[in-house]
Amino acid sequence: MLRINRLIQDAEYNTYLRQIQQREANRQFCRHDYQHMVDVARITYLLLLESGDLKPFMEQYGIPMQATAREIVYAAGILHDIGRWREYDTNEDHAVVGARLAASLLQRAGFAAAEVLLICQAVREHRLDDGSAGMLGSYLARADDLSRPCANCNSRYECHKYQRMETSKQLLIY
Repeated sequence: MLRINRLIQDAEYNTYLRQIQQREANRQFCRHDYQHMVDVARITYLLLLESGDLKPFMEQYGIPMQATAREIVYAAGILHDIGRWREYDTNEDHAVVGARLAASLLQRAGFAAAEVLLICQAVREHRLDDGSAGMLGSYLARADDLSRPCANCNSRYECHKYQRMETSKQLLIY
């Protein structure tokens, strides 16, 4: 996954991660760090595999190889929250900001124009819960929720998302 390695080594990407880390230093709820983004990437890919939707996803977007599909999914996962720092600063929707920020990162990493559009769309849509997100955005949104260990969180009862999270209904054992 050469292009993923290029993304995670990109100086601008790492600047965004540091910006998020600084703004979340005292956050009592889930953090949006690199580990969270990797978890979302992995869960998204697993959901696509287990649902049987990976092949239809590839066919829908003309993705020739499973390895390419995996890179696209992982790119969406590791980029989905990069706009968080701007949301803290300006109250802009981090998904919209993240899609804007992701485009140049993806281009530098070597993703084709069509892949950049697909990934940016998924980043932009990962917060939509009204059924309007495309396939990758929908899977990304579910993976984002599943990546949260709500049942084991000390702040779960203060969290506005707790009641709607799938992981709030199960005890997660690590």
